[in-house]
Amino acid sequence: MRINWDEIPEGGLFLTIDDFSWVPDNEVVCQGQGECVVSLKKKGGRVLLAGSMRLLLLLECDRCLDSFAHTLAEEFEIVFEVVVDEEKAVVVSEYFCQSNAPDVVYRNEPVVDVYSVLAEQLYLGLPEKSLCRDNCLGLCPECGANLNCGPCDCNRGAAASPFSVLIRLKDQ
Repeated sequence: MRINWDEIPEGGLFLTIDDFSWVPDNEVVCQGQGECVVSLKKKGGRVLLAGSMRLLLLLECDRCLDSFAHTLAEEFEIVFEVVVDEEKAVVVSEYFCQSNAPDVVYRNEPVVDVYSVLAEQLYLGLPEKSLCRDNCLGLCPECGANLNCGPCDCNRGAAASPFSVLIRLKDQ
């Protein structure tokens, strides 16, 4: 959904997106109801995009490979500005870079692609490490059994520890 800045009324433009047509195919699985609320306001040659998203995602655990539900709740603010000269954009972005300021995105044309902004915020909101629970035991490195379901039968615990040699050194 590309919105030209001329299409944004004086009071702003408010959108509620409750379908998943903007979610990248085959990369993220959304379940149930999801909602993204976006507002676009023109302010002195800039456009402020503020929004929030609440989605139920189906992720795969990085340790045990089981699927689990994860609720993603994000709020974001981005400022868009048209800059014709790219060198000027670099200088301006370095000068105004502050930790509490919203992100500033410089464009060649006065157009905002709302779906690409939502997809970007979705990726930024994903957990760094996807775990089904904090104390996930993962898979057995020998037989591949899910250790969350119980101990495996491959006798990997029966093998001697590589540190058992150190015990003999201590006795000497």
